[in-house]
Amino acid sequence: MDDRGLDSEPLLTEPVLVAMAATDPLAARTRLCLADLAGRSLPNGAPADGGRTAPSPSGATRQASNLSEIFSLVETGSIVFFAPASVARRNPRPGVAYRPVSDLPNCTLAVAWPQEARSPAVAAFVRAACAIASAHNAQADTHTQSTTA
Repeated sequence: MDDRGLDSEPLLTEPVLVAMAATDPLAARTRLCLADLAGRSLPNGAPADGGRTAPSPSGATRQASNLSEIFSLVETGSIVFFAPASVARRNPRPGVAYRPVSDLPNCTLAVAWPQEARSPAVAAFVRAACAIASAHNAQADTHTQSTTA
């Protein structure tokens, strides 16, 4: 992302999961690495294994313009999709399996605004986003502590 001219505040950091067809043989595994995804394509046609192999020709030309179309292509096995854990939680589908990918970095959700913005509405939005993220992070920490204790 080109962040020139923007101020930003990170809100939350979370793992990235791979969404794949529930019928994919890899869906039976509990954890994957990028190399396991060889031959599978992302929504933009790029190879899912980070470029180590060529993508599958069947997925290379499939285009999707929104998340619903992406998940429909995932369900058919045409593509796989890397999704933040929060997106996976909000989009349960019987035909989609989500699995952690050990060598993918976490992703960070941030709020960004123009550096020259002086609007009270922008400031209020940023404060609200930070407060909600802080409460979410505190709740997640409490949940993690209670499940590991």
